[in-house]
Amino acid sequence: MRRYLGLEAGQKKNSDNPSTVFQLEALNTFQTMAGVGKLLKQAQKMQRQIETLQGQMEAKVIDVAAGGGAVKVKINGAGKFLSLEIDPEFLKEDAKVVSETLLGAVQDAAKQAKEHHDGEMQRVTAAFQMPGMM
Repeated sequence: MRRYLGLEAGQKKNSDNPSTVFQLEALNTFQTMAGVGKLLKQAQKMQRQIETLQGQMEAKVIDVAAGGGAVKVKINGAGKFLSLEIDPEFLKEDAKVVSETLLGAVQDAAKQAKEHHDGEMQRVTAAFQMPGMM
């Protein structure tokens, strides 16, 4: 592009010549637009990867057990609870113990799903670089 504008490598611009200044400004604008185009392509690629990831997250099932297996929770990678199983014998325990065990199992399942989701999302978005941000 510099050759097209009549500027060979190492040649300095002539700030007294308005035509040269305009040509350099046009070159800078062209380079900026090319950078925006590249950024747009990166964003589109990342969007497709995120859409694919969302489908994978819904298909990923995480199993969590608590109370020695008396409480079982299934949650998908998107954070949707799929099932909750409680051993009938466990329900004969003290209500406070049952309640705390259920709460712990649900919290653990939610935490694991979030960690899995965040890790996968980080992997997908890590390649996306915003100019001037890194």
